Amino acid sequence: MYCTNCGRKLPEDGSPCICGAQNGNFNTQPPQYFQAPPQYYAQPPVRPVTPVHGMLKRFASSKLFFMCALLFTVQMVVSAVSSVIEVFTVLQNQAYLLERTPIGTNFNVEFNVNIVPVQNILVLIGLWLLYASAKKTDTPFMSTAGVTLFKVTEILQIVGCGILCGLLLLIGLLVLFASSGAPNVTNYTGLPVNIAILIVGIAFVVGLVLGVLLLLYSIKMLGVWTSLQRAIQVGVLPKKLPGYALALQGFSIFCDVAAMIALFVLNAWILIPGSLCSIAARVYVIRCMAAYNREVAGMEAGSF
Repeated sequence: MYCTNCGRKLPEDGSPCICGAQNGNFNTQPPQYFQAPPQYYAQPPVRPVTPVHGMLKRFASSKLFFMCALLFTVQMVVSAVSSVIEVFTVLQNQAYLLERTPIGTNFNVEFNVNIVPVQNILVLIGLWLLYASAKKTDTPFMSTAGVTLFKVTEILQIVGCGILCGLLLLIGLLVLFASSGAPNVTNYTGLPVNIAILIVGIAFVVGLVLGVLLLLYSIKMLGVWTSLQRAIQVGVLPKKLPGYALALQGFSIFCDVAAMIALFVLNAWILIPGSLCSIAARVYVIRCMAAYNREVAGMEAGSF
């Protein structure tokens, strides 16, 4: 309660306000009291649950999605372990040769290290975050943390492709410019110098075209992940994965098979399990992507 004269808070024992004693008179009429106006607190908005939320949770918690994440994990672990074993094997062989090499002999050590790209690690973490979020039964919603990591990988890919395309364009122009002024003499390859430089320039141009296509692909996929993130947040229908994304995975399988054959010919047995795991993981990625597109197409047909 508060005094209507001065606004002070009244004593709890019911005695009159001190302002009356200060002025030398007390109000003989019963005091009038008023209460502080009630305070209203804004309630957080309630997120509506749509059929899209259920579809996304059902898909991300499916056995197919789990197998995709599991095989991708196994592939990365096996490839990393195989690379480490290969490095130690090469170093051991080189150390053995060094012990038997005369002093003053030129000795070169060459070996390749397959480092797991940062993008693959982010994709792996994103897959498991989506799966763990979809398995929660206490909420109909999912977390967008996994999709955010997918977007980060595409942004890194866009930056890398942009830098690569710029370098290839610069080098290709320099090579083509040099070929125009090169003398028409034959080098050790049996080709005229200007023709050899022209071939190298064309190779750089082809690489530039492939880099631009990969850049456009990453930009397109960034839009797909953005639509999926919005679908998880507000329940709108996301975009389907483009068909060339599945085609790129199929081309990657072809490259993995060719690499495995080369490893078999070169007797690099330690790296073959990594290739097998990569092929199996990409097969499940294609199945998972196709299943996702079928789910989205079904939601479109049903006009959820």
